[in-house]
Amino acid sequence: MTSGKVRWAIVGTGGIGKRTVGDLRLCPDAEVVAIGSRSRANAEAFAQAHGLALSFDDHAQLCASPDIDAVYIGTPHATHFALAAQALRAGKHVLCEKPLTMTGDEARELGRIAAEHGVFLMEAMWMKFSPAMRKAVELVGQGAIGEPRLLQAGLGYPVPPDGPKRFWDAALGGGALYDMGVYTITLAQMFLGRLEAISVTGRTQPDGVDLEEAITLRYAGGALAQLATSITCLVPPRGWLGGRSGAIDFLEPLFSPGGLKITTGKPPAPPAVQELSFAREGAGYVPMFRAVNAAILAGSTEHPLHPVSATAEVLDIMQRIQAALAQERDARSAG
Repeated sequence: MTSGKVRWAIVGTGGIGKRTVGDLRLCPDAEVVAIGSRSRANAEAFAQAHGLALSFDDHAQLCASPDIDAVYIGTPHATHFALAAQALRAGKHVLCEKPLTMTGDEARELGRIAAEHGVFLMEAMWMKFSPAMRKAVELVGQGAIGEPRLLQAGLGYPVPPDGPKRFWDAALGGGALYDMGVYTITLAQMFLGRLEAISVTGRTQPDGVDLEEAITLRYAGGALAQLATSITCLVPPRGWLGGRSGAIDFLEPLFSPGGLKITTGKPPAPPAVQELSFAREGAGYVPMFRAVNAAILAGSTEHPLHPVSATAEVLDIMQRIQAALAQERDARSAG
């Protein structure tokens, strides 16, 4: 980073890795220099396709390279903890695809390792950094819709049985919850405060892969979130937040909203409606990458918009949901 740029390696040669290269290259303080994969052939092919100087099929060697400052981990969920821990202990900054880990305790352990080694760590929750979501947070903070009371959000789509293994392999963290439900739960946590209770119903396979779920979260003060996700049917990627004096609609896609619709007023008077649209930079990751690069160059070990503690809270909730779904499945089987 002596040049004022963060030198990035991408771990994983799938679709996420390809989008990451393009969006990092839109950040003037970032340089993509390397790719890591379990396969030498895949690593070399990716490096050639994207003009990268370095390619690795050994994660330890990647982490030991003096030419790399930070790694972006875009591999299946269940591999995140081990890959991130190894990179952090080698003194590399880490930005990792959601979910950061499979449990809250694993996330907290990664946070401890990052702090111990003085390096940056964050789950790549790009939704929080999108211009639309930043504006929504600002509006709620200003009281534009009054006290938030009810949030509804959904995200899902049918994944064929021969689709990506990360959806269908329990050992990889498969299912709807960890891949897509993480967004809706994070959204609720952003706006509704302290969680008090969880109720959920859904369908889970015997191997633990959850197919779909409807979740209700109750917060201190009585606010509610109703969330839905699925890998068996289409759940449009959008949501809304209702307050005592108005509402905010998050336009599609929820994980990087293209706009907001703000409705205020009190019936029977006609509502006032304001619509805001936001241009997308690259594939939508650019605002997050820009913020992370700035934090790394400033010597921070996490970002205030998405600290590790927030990630761990969401993972704790997902573990409770997963346990409840398994209990429901077992009860149905016994009946």
